[in-house]
Amino acid sequence: MVGIVGYGTYVPRMRVKVDEIARVWGKEGARISKGLGINEKAVASFDEDSCSFAVEASRVALKSCGADPKGIGAVFVGSESKPYAV
Repeated sequence: MVGIVGYGTYVPRMRVKVDEIARVWGKEGARISKGLGINEKAVASFDEDSCSFAVEASRVALKSCGADPKGIGAVFVGSESKPYAV
């Protein structure tokens, strides 16, 4: 079979409160929370990067489509984020 037969997502477990982000930038947290409709933001842990996100999402994708990993000939990944970009 050729084509997209499943997909997966990954959201980091770590969270930072909007108030903390706002404090660092010298902004008002309540205003940002109201504007964005969120109180916290998901962030990578110290040992996570865009590559580890892709691996975890790939695991979810394999489960969602029921494919045998041994039968997969290629996996293509695209990202605008480089690991540990400075």
